[in-house]
Amino acid sequence: MFWHRIAIDLGTTYSLVYTQDKGIVLREPSAVALKKATGEAVAFGERARTMLGRAPDFIEVVRPLRDGVIADFGAARALLAHYIQEASRGHWFQRKHVIVCVPYGATAVEMEALIREAEAAGGHRVDLVREPFAAALGAGLPIGEPRGSLVIDIGGGTTEVTTLSLNDIVHCESLRMAGNAMDQAVQTFFRNRYNFAIGENTAEQIKIRYGAVYPNGADDRTFEVKGLNARTGKPQRLCVRVSEVGEALEGVARNITDAVRRCVERLAPELAADVYTHGAAMVGGGALLRGWPERLREAMGLNVRIADDPLMCVMRGLIEILNHRDAYEELIVNSRVRPSLEDERR
Repeated sequence: MFWHRIAIDLGTTYSLVYTQDKGIVLREPSAVALKKATGEAVAFGERARTMLGRAPDFIEVVRPLRDGVIADFGAARALLAHYIQEASRGHWFQRKHVIVCVPYGATAVEMEALIREAEAAGGHRVDLVREPFAAALGAGLPIGEPRGSLVIDIGGGTTEVTTLSLNDIVHCESLRMAGNAMDQAVQTFFRNRYNFAIGENTAEQIKIRYGAVYPNGADDRTFEVKGLNARTGKPQRLCVRVSEVGEALEGVARNITDAVRRCVERLAPELAADVYTHGAAMVGGGALLRGWPERLREAMGLNVRIADDPLMCVMRGLIEILNHRDAYEELIVNSRVRPSLEDERR
């Protein structure tokens, strides 16, 4: 039996799709534009995201996942079908083996729903892997060894701080606060301080360009933002100090720092000693914010390294599991094989 193997890092904000023969075939926002009347999908990914706030009334732009789990099943099915279709070009008649990562905090009901959606979208074998395993493997941590390894995964919808040992999760602090919460914090900050309204995309770009979680003194540089006066509704330009972006992000950064501290404090002394000896790896889009190593070193004496290409870590781990499934079978939390038509006829 020849399988066409597909790995999907289905994120709240961005998704990645890999095939064994072509490598990464998609890297795009987890967004779909639907006709409200029929539910028909008209755009995916970047094209759908650019329609946010600009689409006509009969089009709705949806992010199918919220906090790492499916919030809109119709949109999730459309998005998964799109990913599997794009990944299956040239392999229409092969059975599809799909591996998808899920947050540590996903419930059995949520995982069953995800398997059903992947099957409905064309998957014949569907494997689910908890994201901390994939993230740690992708960051190069020796999770199979008898020692504590700590991975901090700051995604779009969730932050997961996980200690692993002997291919098992010892403790995980799962926080439904990550990159999207940072974007919302930037929007709220501007509205509260300046009565100035900006959109999601603008807030995200400000975070990426100017955000920091450990400011080295006051950054008096300024930049200009385009938005709306919240009182008058008229377009306005605002000049803002870079240090104010760090101020806007402080609440979310503090919560993530507290989650790291809780995870380490709840470990047995030997495992905690391992973590402090070997340090932690940080992955996910949130790892790209400046200042995390300095902040965590000052807050709790923990050495943190930012993994190489942190946005790709979860996918690297999924690829490793997909290509060596037998070696990592114990990491697969849920799996189902749908019978072929020939099997069903027997």
